[in-house]
Amino acid sequence: MEIQRFESDMMASNMYLLSEHGHRIVIDPCRDTDPGVNSKVDALILTHEHYDHISGVNAWKEAYGAPVICSRPCAVNIAASRKNMSRYFEAFSQMQTYARQDEHVSIEKNYHCTAEFTFDDYLRFYWFDNLLEIFALPGHSDGSIGILVNKNHFFSGDSLFMEHEVELGFPGGSREKWEHVSRGRITALPEGITVYPGHYDEFVLRRKK
Repeated sequence: MEIQRFESDMMASNMYLLSEHGHRIVIDPCRDTDPGVNSKVDALILTHEHYDHISGVNAWKEAYGAPVICSRPCAVNIAASRKNMSRYFEAFSQMQTYARQDEHVSIEKNYHCTAEFTFDDYLRFYWFDNLLEIFALPGHSDGSIGILVNKNHFFSGDSLFMEHEVELGFPGGSREKWEHVSRGRITALPEGITVYPGHYDEFVLRRKK
């Protein structure tokens, strides 16, 4: 399986493209990062509902007919511009601390999209010979998830960075859910896996001694 990263000009959000046997899975499709794929896109998976991570959903669905997979809370929130933060994205991009919004980027303030497949807490399936385990990580947002592929590649969205704390203070975020649900799940990830975050470069997970 090949993994490619594409960086959006919208808060430098990462989109990931997984490739296998001429098929693709897109994680967090961004509107300005279509690499011109000329093969089948099997699914669009969303790590969470914030606008900078879903801005390309409608364009990718139209171009490739691919279904969206996300958590049930994420599916509810991407359908409303107020809940996916596109309506308030200018203020949102100035509040957060992990990336800065480029001034030239236009924002679709009434953006919304839909999901075809949802789950509540845990989803497991094979894509060719690759095992995908997707589990809820509420805290940064109510619909946040992590995606563990073949037990050695972890797509964390905005729920795990190498040198930045997880932001829990946005609307829909929850320190209580982070402490009671997500922190333990992050801690249980095996050391040595490669983490692909929603912003910045990938890194190898090392436990502090």
